Amino acid sequence: MNAYSTYETNYYIPKNTGSHQNTGRKRKKYRITSKFRFITSMIIMIGLCVAGFTALTGLNTSVALTKQTYTEVQVSSGDTLWTIANTYKDESTDTRKAVYEICQINDIEASDLHPGMTLAIPEDL
Repeated sequence: MNAYSTYETNYYIPKNTGSHQNTGRKRKKYRITSKFRFITSMIIMIGLCVAGFTALTGLNTSVALTKQTYTEVQVSSGDTLWTIANTYKDESTDTRKAVYEICQINDIEASDLHPGMTLAIPEDL
């Protein structure tokens, strides 16, 4: 025995051959026996992955259901935002909130209201 021996010189250590260690076992090989079954399963797996991705990221939100619809109102003499909001708002909605929403949608303030002006009033006010 050498005075300066290493672990490798005293014991047999198999070298790494390829992508797996040589442990005496053969690597199992897989074969596709039915192309139709393989393609069908791949399409199903890809579809499930796409469906899962869109569900997690929220890409499946329908635009048509969230689109706001408006009623156009012509302002006449003597109208105020308060009376217009009271006319078109739902019973459960606060008038102050309705006035605020009308101002935000039309980009106006209460003092900007004048006869002949057209306002967009949301349907779900």
